[in-house]
Amino acid sequence: NFGPGQIGIRNVHLPDWKLDNTQLGIKYEGITANGTGFSLNALTYRSQLPSLRGITSGGVNVGTGAPQGPDNTHLIAFDFVYPRVNLVGGSLDFQIEAAAAAVRVEAALTEGEEFANTLQPQLYSENNVFRAVVGVDRPTFIDWINPRIATLISGQLFVQHIFDHEVEQRPLGIAGMPDWETNAIGTLLVKGFLQNGRVSPTLIMAHDFKAEATAIAPSVEWLYSDNLKFVFGANFKVGENNKYQFDDCRSCNPYPGVTGPPGSTSGSAGLGGFEPLGRFRAGPIGAAFKEDDLFVQMRYNF
Repeated sequence: NFGPGQIGIRNVHLPDWKLDNTQLGIKYEGITANGTGFSLNALTYRSQLPSLRGITSGGVNVGTGAPQGPDNTHLIAFDFVYPRVNLVGGSLDFQIEAAAAAVRVEAALTEGEEFANTLQPQLYSENNVFRAVVGVDRPTFIDWINPRIATLISGQLFVQHIFDHEVEQRPLGIAGMPDWETNAIGTLLVKGFLQNGRVSPTLIMAHDFKAEATAIAPSVEWLYSDNLKFVFGANFKVGENNKYQFDDCRSCNPYPGVTGPPGSTSGSAGLGGFEPLGRFRAGPIGAAFKEDDLFVQMRYNF
């Protein structure tokens, strides 16, 4: 039995390793006469990440002796499922000679992905998702770094859009899907070469636009000899934890009249926090904003 405020896993549905887990894909790729590389792809597969589906039927109860009924929803006890996902996508790789840059573009549309959604009776929803990335690489001569060896500058922009996204203001906060409807993450790499390539300073930056979180990773690679190499670096994350609060169904009312005040209906009042669903709004950078570190690496080849 699960009481109010408790979370449980009832069943674990592992894929059928004969047919149900079959991964099928098709890819067509080539290069045009002007040197543009392209590919078209289609794939059907089991998600590598599980989905939690809230239980809305069965014998789960809160000690009242009454079985879970059709009106008892938003219960934070889950079935553990790996949904099947269908994907179509493509890519382009080409040169812009006037800018001395290489450009790569990738895009994909998926069907069948499942996301946490506290507005739905089973606390999840199935949504189509569009993802795309645009990257530009350009070797650039920067005199104050090295006037004889080009510095590599590489930028990327990752975009994700979730179709049929749901959020709703409730009395105690926003409920629905913690993932952003549309979001973008930008990255920048600057890598220079000094001392005939034996010293290589690098700066990597990434910014999550919706989460307003940034990661900065400077490092210096020093090839002391053909066998000995040192790397000195750091990782800094910038973000604000209080921006990432989100409804996690702690105020859900799966058994009206028992788990809520008289006359209440099932659903969530919107009360939440950073754990667990607030992390989805924080993204990979914001979720690690307190994990700054400094490091030194030494590698020796025998």
